Amino acid sequence: MEIWIWFDENEGILSGIAATLVIFGALSTVGRDFVFKLLGFSKPQQKITLAELSKPSPHKIQFANSDGVKIAYTEQGKTSPDLIVTPGIISNLHVLSNLPPIRDTMSGLAKFSRVINFDKRGQGLSDPIAEVASLGERVKDIGAVADAGGADRFVLMGISEGGPMSICYAVANPDRVKGLILFGTTPRFSRSDDYPIGMSDKALNHLSQNWTTGAARDIFFPSISRETMADDTYRALEKLLSDRRSLHQIVEYMKSLDVRDLLHKVSCPTLVIHFSGDLAVPLHMGRYLADHIPNARFLELAGVDHADLASAPSAITEIRDFINALK
Repeated sequence: MEIWIWFDENEGILSGIAATLVIFGALSTVGRDFVFKLLGFSKPQQKITLAELSKPSPHKIQFANSDGVKIAYTEQGKTSPDLIVTPGIISNLHVLSNLPPIRDTMSGLAKFSRVINFDKRGQGLSDPIAEVASLGERVKDIGAVADAGGADRFVLMGISEGGPMSICYAVANPDRVKGLILFGTTPRFSRSDDYPIGMSDKALNHLSQNWTTGAARDIFFPSISRETMADDTYRALEKLLSDRRSLHQIVEYMKSLDVRDLLHKVSCPTLVIHFSGDLAVPLHMGRYLADHIPNARFLELAGVDHADLASAPSAITEIRDFINALK
């Protein structure tokens, strides 16, 4: 019994250990699953199949017009307050509505808000474009979705690569954004002399070079065991979301992102959330956000996930309380 008490009391430390082992390849596929189960980060789930992931979204697909480009979005949950979610590196409203970590996270948020999700231009069900969208275009698309959805004042939640665009929108539109939630994100992804905590170009390139091979599953979805989702299903998921060339363009765009100079201009209440063992965007990059945004609150969660708040019900409660406290 005493060892399980120790595991519970040292959950945050163990998250970091698990992350380190995965990053340096010290664990085999079987070993990773065993460690995640032992630490309580791999939850029993119904088997995920490609047929399920390929089903249409259960939520009505609607479209906003952003300078002639159609931006697909969905609504779910209550009539208010409004919570607009900017997605991570790649989005598809059909696929992600059926992927348990994302589906269940949004279902949890929809219990106390009207959740508006959208596909960034050039992705998912939104209009295709010749080149990856600029930061300015992405920011404009948030406004277009808000207008189309009738959200005059809302809470904006930026997940992973959706964080910088959310920060930009919040700074440019303080009258519309009453609260900002930044989850598993950072103001800059790429390492530089004045930002040594960023990721190396080699690490970022590895993502696009190995896309569709399944190499990233233990980075993005470490808590999903092979029994729940087989490797061939995960590889098919990546192919559904994006081809390798498109992801290369997105990674190159990510290398150029840097909104550090805007952080001190964020005037709305801000909640920064990060898993302690996040393998995609390390914890210290989230701490940087909280340290540089005025009066931001930092919520560290034990775990190795990147975008699965369904595995952290206490965080859903914190978000509910944060939103309910806003005026």
